[in-house]
Amino acid sequence: WYRPMLEFELEKRYGAFSLRVAGRVEQEWLVLLAPSGAGKSLTLNLISGIVQPDAGYVRMDGESMFDHALGVSLPIRNRRIGYLFQDYAVFPHLTVAANIAYGLPAGVDVRAAVEQWVRFFRLEGREQAFPRELSGGQKQRVALARTLASEPSLLLLDEPFSALDRRTREELHGEMAQLKQRLSLPVILVTHDFVEAQMLGDRVAVLEEGRVLEVGEKDRIFAHPSRHETARFLGVDNVLPVTIAANAHEGDTTVHCGGLGLRVKADPRFACGAAAYLCIHAADVRLLLDGKPRPNTLLATVDGIRPYGGSNRVRVRAGPDGVEDATYLEMVVDDYVLGRHGIAPGKAVKIWLPAEKLFLCE
Repeated sequence: WYRPMLEFELEKRYGAFSLRVAGRVEQEWLVLLAPSGAGKSLTLNLISGIVQPDAGYVRMDGESMFDHALGVSLPIRNRRIGYLFQDYAVFPHLTVAANIAYGLPAGVDVRAAVEQWVRFFRLEGREQAFPRELSGGQKQRVALARTLASEPSLLLLDEPFSALDRRTREELHGEMAQLKQRLSLPVILVTHDFVEAQMLGDRVAVLEEGRVLEVGEKDRIFAHPSRHETARFLGVDNVLPVTIAANAHEGDTTVHCGGLGLRVKADPRFACGAAAYLCIHAADVRLLLDGKPRPNTLLATVDGIRPYGGSNRVRVRAGPDGVEDATYLEMVVDDYVLGRHGIAPGKAVKIWLPAEKLFLCE
């Protein structure tokens, strides 16, 4: 059974910035997730041949498209790569139908192929329109249709929805999710949008300053990243340095965090005495309001409150007064709870950290 596969290992330096990336992509969608300036678009340019790497290789199904050591560098036109940019990149002097037909391989029934992609991307009635007569979403649909009509062996998507409004972006996300079921080729999608990565990715690679921090199955990366840098980038609000104090007890591990002792699910990566990072989302830190005994219950003092999209970010100082290495945690509290319980800066509260919501990182 044939499974197309891309393999790459690439290096590029621009002044003080250096990029070193490697990966393997099969019949799947790999998302390169990173902030601006991390090197994700540069990675696509190196794979496609738009930018010449300083070292490394790019192989498709075992055949070299680029190999610095062997002196191999195929022209872009010979690489059979579909590349979709964020700025639409449609030909302004061609109609919708002519744009789609432009990349069709020789021998293909042009009319049938154009009709197929026009139907799929809901462009019926716009076949003879020029790009200046189209909305941003329609332009991007035309660009995507033209790219796929060329029957590429690899598809590169460079933040193709970032210039669109939210509603149009969500519509295209839905269309791309359907398209995933039809495509049988490696796809690399570059984005800084967590929702886009979760919706379209099979695996996610997180980049930071030209290096791959972590790569893995989408659900695992978002739920339990392995590295604390990844956790911070993915929006985990509480990332705390800890020491493993005692190993497995009924599947749990005790960790020391400042002056606090907490129980967390055991992680085989960390032995007793090892340094690690304890992570928990702000939304998973709970106020103890019913007085019932809970695991990882802490006394805390409210340090600050700031409104946050209909709720509030509450910063608390956990642990007894007078402790120098106090632990600060962020939690989310809605307006009703805030008002009913008189939660304000300086107020003493009890909080608890559900053990199943805590996880350890390197």
